[in-house]
Formats: sequence, C-alpha cells, structure tokens
Amino acid sequence: MPSFYQDDLFRELSKKVDLRVVYDHVMTEDRRQLGWVESKKEYNSCILQVGHKVRQAVKIARSEPGRVHIINGIWAEKAFAAAAIVLGWSGTPFAIYSERPDPIVSRGLLKRVARRSIGRWIARNANALFAISHLATDYFSGLGFPPNRIYPFGYFRASPLARAGELSTTCVGAKLDILYIGQLIRRKGLDILMQAVKPLLYRYPKLQVSLVGSGIEQSILDKEICNKELADRIILEGVLPSNQVHLRLARASALILPSRWDGWGLVINEAFSAGVPVIASDRCGAADLIVPGVNGYRFRSESVDDLRDCLSAFVNSDQRQMRAAALKTGIALTIPVVSEYLVGCLEHMCGLRPSRPLAPWETTLRELESEHGQPNSLHFGS
Repeated sequence: MPSFYQDDLFRELSKKVDLRVVYDHVMTEDRRQLGWVESKKEYNSCILQVGHKVRQAVKIARSEPGRVHIINGIWAEKAFAAAAIVLGWSGTPFAIYSERPDPIVSRGLLKRVARRSIGRWIARNANALFAISHLATDYFSGLGFPPNRIYPFGYFRASPLARAGELSTTCVGAKLDILYIGQLIRRKGLDILMQAVKPLLYRYPKLQVSLVGSGIEQSILDKEICNKELADRIILEGVLPSNQVHLRLARASALILPSRWDGWGLVINEAFSAGVPVIASDRCGAADLIVPGVNGYRFRSESVDDLRDCLSAFVNSDQRQMRAAALKTGIALTIPVVSEYLVGCLEHMCGLRPSRPLAPWETTLRELESEHGQPNSLHFGS
C-alpha cells in the first residue's frame, strides 16, 4: 500500500528510470492511526481494483515483458504471488524485495508447506532478491536463492532536517532521553525495556524514557508508571504524525527499539539521519547498521540483562563521538545514494554492468569499525 516507507525512494527513482508503481490496496485505517499520512505521489502509480486484483496483476505481468519487475514480498498479497509466477514462467526479468516473514506469527502445516513450495519455485526463477537485512538473506537463502543473486537492501526515508549536524549535538549534556517510537504492543518488547530500565532510573538521575505511539499495551504501561517516583522519568507522549518523527528524534539522546521481532525498523534509519545513536535488539533487521560501542548498541532479543548492560554502557559513553558516528551512518542511507545503488544492482542483475555494486552503508560501517578499532560486526550481507 502507499506508504512513507517507500515514497521518497520512488520519487528519486522516477528521475532515473521509467518507473511505474502498482499498489495492491489503499492505505489502511490502522496505519493512519499510527500517524501515517498520505503524500503527493510524484511518480507514475496505480492501485489494483478490488475484486479484480489477481487478474489485473497477471495482465500487467504478461503485457509488459520489456520492463524489469520488482515484487514486494512473495506471499503477502495473492496478486503479487500470481504476478511472480507468471513472470517466472515467461522468463521476464524480475526480483523480489522482501523482509523475512515474521517467525512469531503461527501458521498451519498446510499453509507452511504451500508457502515454502511457492517460495522455492520463485527462488529458482527470480533474477534477484533485494534482502531487507541479514534476517531476510538467511531465510531466503534457505529457500534456494543463491548468494550471487542476493543484494543487501532495506527501507529508506529522506530526512527533512536541514542541518542535522548541528542538531545532533543539542542533547549532549542535557537529560539523557531514551526515546521509543512505534506501536505499544508486545512484539515491540516494551515489557523488556521496562524491566531493564527501572533500576537504572534510580542509579542515573539524568536518565528518562519517552514513549511515542499507541496500542493495546498502553493501559499496562500506565499502571507501571503510576509510581510517583517514575511518573516524570517514563513519559507517554502519544502518537506523532510521520512527518514530525525526525524533529522529535533530533531532540533525543538515543533511540531504543527492543523488539522481539522487526523485519526492518525504519525508525533506526531516521535516528541515524538525525545523528542519534541507536540501541536495538538483534531481532530488528536494521540493527545490522549498528557498530556496537560506536554508533549504538545491539542486545540479544528478550534479554533484560543484556539490554540493561547496553543502556548502562550508553550512559557512560562518549556521546558526542557516538552522535558523530550515528550521523556518518545516516549520510550513507540518504535517498540519492541508495537510489544510485539500486539502479546499479538492477544493471548488474540484467547483465548491463560487469561489477557487483557494494552497498554504500557497508563501506561506512567498515570505516567506523576501522576508525574505532572494532571487530567486524553483524551487518548487511554478513
């Protein structure tokens, strides 16, 4: 569906290639309630018609063999799965652009077998996979995508901050504001964050936690912070429109994303683009972008002790240096840089470019590792 996750990249790509975007459906109400806003689509796009989606998608796949087709996921939408099968049968070049499916969601045996069978067939016939983090690389490799056809990728968004470099130093020396932005649901691991941070609030007087979002866990969080000693240290800020996220991030000391599972986690990109260090679980795809101790910290998902250690390490770190490293990471994730990389990958996929392009953020992460004497960390493609 139309979303700010992809709008910026589509707009930039439309300047470089003959781009056409086909959506399965309109933006859903639950996304609007999360603060998603409609944007002006400055690129060629259409939405499949309700009741005719599969037929229309198949027609597009059959009638446009001269295009390179990129399909967002394999199983999420029936129309897209049908298009992928038609493209594979016809030999039209196509790629899959996908996260790893959520392992927390339970599925029946027949559904698992069917999904795996379709996935293996597509892995044999697709020209490439744009893998959203190493989690997707590992999963889709198991379906049969060969390493030489997998290109590291993610979700990307343009930053509206005009002078992120100046903003990135504004919080140093002030309160240590650990910011969470997202749904207030169990999958996001807020119960783990609360367990980890409560003892630290007594140990570090400057430390506070700000929670932006809404969801079914809000009533539980309200009860947890009714304690007078915690009421001004754990703050529920409600929902923010997506176009205000960058400015709120720029005022934070660090972003926290303690998810049990996140296929990516775009807010991590947004934090880095604002020069804000990130603390995230290793079950967030975008945690691949973290060089531990340099631009943030990565902890074992669901480990309260590990998260508490990361929070303590951050409090005692050189935060100016970490913010500088975070901003350097964000620069490698800008839309113009990413779109050039994507076009290069498509050229390589189609045999129009001899050398395989290197993801620009990979170069930056290796530079940060080298500059700070860190061993190779887990990131894209590793």
